[in-house]
Amino acid sequence: MKSLKFARIAAVALAAAASSAAFAADSQNLAVSATVAGTCKLTAVPAMGFTLDPSVGGTGTASSAVQYKCTKGLSAGAFTVGAVSNGTTGYSGTLTNAGTDTIAYSINWTNPSAFTGTGFGSGSTANTVTLNGTIAAAAYQNVAAGTYNGTVAVTIAP
Repeated sequence: MKSLKFARIAAVALAAAASSAAFAADSQNLAVSATVAGTCKLTAVPAMGFTLDPSVGGTGTASSAVQYKCTKGLSAGAFTVGAVSNGTTGYSGTLTNAGTDTIAYSINWTNPSAFTGTGFGSGSTANTVTLNGTIAAAAYQNVAAGTYNGTVAVTIAP
């Protein structure tokens, strides 16, 4: 009987040792990282609207103050209007109406210089590039009255 009690005690002790080994803890470190994209984004591209009076003539002018922001410490690598990167040479395009008349226009700008981004959050600053549009008098003095429309892509890249 003693041996049976001893066997039971031994079995319970063995089971307790086995179960405590099954619940042993382990700990390892998890590596955590983040990658911040270097980017520049247009934040405002206001429309450029001309008001032209053919009876007065003269060159029509209009402007648009385009704004952009870049990741902190990053500068814009390319600013283009209609795939043209030289603001002094500028972009040339045409506006059309519902009929067959068109009006030629051009846009010039000063290329962005030495603007280093401050990020996109509150307190960050935007850089402004003023686009200056012109329409020669000869381009609109003999066209039908009405609204003439067109679009041109403005692009900023890091």
